[in-house]
Amino acid sequence: MIQNIVIIGAGPTGVLLAHYLLRRGNYHIDIYERRPDPRLTPSASLRVNVSRNRTFPISLQERGRKAIREIVGLESSIAAQSVFCQGTIIYGKKGKVRQVPRQNPVLTIDRNRLVTILLQQLTETYSPNQVKVHFNCECTAVDGTAKTVTLKPEQGDSFTVHYDLLVGADGARSRIREYLVENAGLVCSQSYVPDAYKSVFLSRLNPSAGVELEPNKIHAWNLNNKIRMLMVPQPGNQLNGVIIFEAQTNPLEGLSTKEDVKAFFQENFPIFGQLMSLEEAEALRKRPVARVLTVRCDRFHEGDSVLLIGDAAHAVSPSIGQGCNSALEDVLILGQLLEQYGDDWGKVLPMFSEQRVPDAHALRELSDYTFPRQKLLVVEFFWRLTVRRLFHQWFPHWVKPFVFDLVLETDLP
Repeated sequence: MIQNIVIIGAGPTGVLLAHYLLRRGNYHIDIYERRPDPRLTPSASLRVNVSRNRTFPISLQERGRKAIREIVGLESSIAAQSVFCQGTIIYGKKGKVRQVPRQNPVLTIDRNRLVTILLQQLTETYSPNQVKVHFNCECTAVDGTAKTVTLKPEQGDSFTVHYDLLVGADGARSRIREYLVENAGLVCSQSYVPDAYKSVFLSRLNPSAGVELEPNKIHAWNLNNKIRMLMVPQPGNQLNGVIIFEAQTNPLEGLSTKEDVKAFFQENFPIFGQLMSLEEAEALRKRPVARVLTVRCDRFHEGDSVLLIGDAAHAVSPSIGQGCNSALEDVLILGQLLEQYGDDWGKVLPMFSEQRVPDAHALRELSDYTFPRQKLLVVEFFWRLTVRRLFHQWFPHWVKPFVFDLVLETDLP
């Protein structure tokens, strides 16, 4: 019997989940996404239109790549449009540069590019009779008793669809989670991280200024405890990244022209300032400020018919880069449980919550507290990190690996 699956959210997690379910052969899937189709955004104009098409660089490590690897050909397709970074370069005042190498390279890719690859392979592999993806369509209401969800397209009237399973893959501000909190007793806490950010898009090269940043390194600049930048290489000699600042003190707020924006970066982040075009300076000035909302839930399901997954269930701070990796790992674990329990959702969903909630809560603690915010503690942190790595290398039987490395380099729960 074919079951109707409705997935709210066409981000990496929702689309990867569709891959996993469709290969099992007994599901029809509809995916609804309130944002536009990223495949219709020309890559050349992505930097200008980012206020409409949210995007940022993602680092895919073993935790996430293991989930992607389950779908034949998917990892190689993603790797072909990614950059493997061998470490980080941290810039400081007076031209001081510090190199932080990585033992294992990290695969970095733009979030929208990752979604585009997942969507392309999904629609090329399966027919419209098996899966349909609806963009510019927002979930407005859920009726858990009738098993229906109401959706509002950008143009036209609202409509209602029936589901056998409803999946909330709709991010940190999930409408599906909101329904469970209001109607099903889900216990959920939410909080904003202290920082805010704006996306930044630069070229890696400026021949006229003699600037050429390394193509396989992440580039970071800590202006002070309150303002920093992180730029990640992308194909086509691009750098995608963010400027991060305390939410109450936006350093760009008083800049009224693109020339002011460029001058700010030339003064405070000289290398990045030389790589910034006036077009990007103007786009950055108009780009909205973004905040990161973290989410902690006591369970990720309701009965045998509603599931929360990814950021909708456990959004975390991006400080250690595990949010997307953990979300993709959700799909891997769910796929294993479907295999184990023969697609019996009444058993799969409670077991999913039982297995994933402790991991999600642990990741929240690590993301909030592993990386210090004060300058002296940052120095101490890197000193401790270096010493622990050396001692583990010299005395592996007596000194365990640093927990930070285990989280980043392995799929350790």
